[in-house]
This record gives sequence, C-alpha cells and structure tokens, in this order.
Amino acid sequence: MITISLFRNKEQKIVRFSVSGHAGFAESGADIVCASVTTAAFTAVNGLTDVAGINAMVEIDDGYLTCILPEALSEKPRESADLLLESMVLSFENLAEQYGDYVAIKRYTE
Repeated sequence: MITISLFRNKEQKIVRFSVSGHAGFAESGADIVCASVTTAAFTAVNGLTDVAGINAMVEIDDGYLTCILPEALSEKPRESADLLLESMVLSFENLAEQYGDYVAIKRYTE
C-alpha cells in the first residue's frame, strides 16, 4: 500500500508531504496506481522547484519521496505552492477514493 502523509501548519497550508510504499495493484512497470501517485507527486515537486523557484528539500529513494518547503515563504511563492500542492492533494484524494485498498492518506497538523 502507498501511504501519503500531508502535513499542514496552523494556517492549514501544506508545509511538507511524503509518499511511501508500493501499491501492489499490478506488476512493477504495469502498476497504474503507483504510476499515478508518482506522477502527481513529481509534478508537484517539479512545479515547486523548477516553476515556482521554491528551494524545497526533496528526498527520493525506492518507494519513498518527501518534500519539505522552506519555513518562510513570501506571499507569491506561497500562493504558487498552495496551488500546486492543493492540486496534488485532489489527485491523491481521487486515487484514494478509486483505489482505497492501495492508497491511504494521512493528515497531520504541525
């Protein structure tokens, strides 16, 4: 199962997220659930770092991705981060709804 952990601050802004595990929906290379989660996560990370220019800390390993935003973001980068990350969350929620046996979302407030 893939576990997605979303961490929000007291203003309910996403400050970090992680994705861990393997879906096990199909064989490696044919697992559409794993591919969908990976695509949503990487699109958000690439948008944060390459498009919005946010210096996020990103760690990637087999079956694991974590992304931590800088503590202090000015207004414009924070708005960009919110758009990218909330869009990512919508994708994750849709996947968890359709493939609940393979994707779980955990939510935390820091």
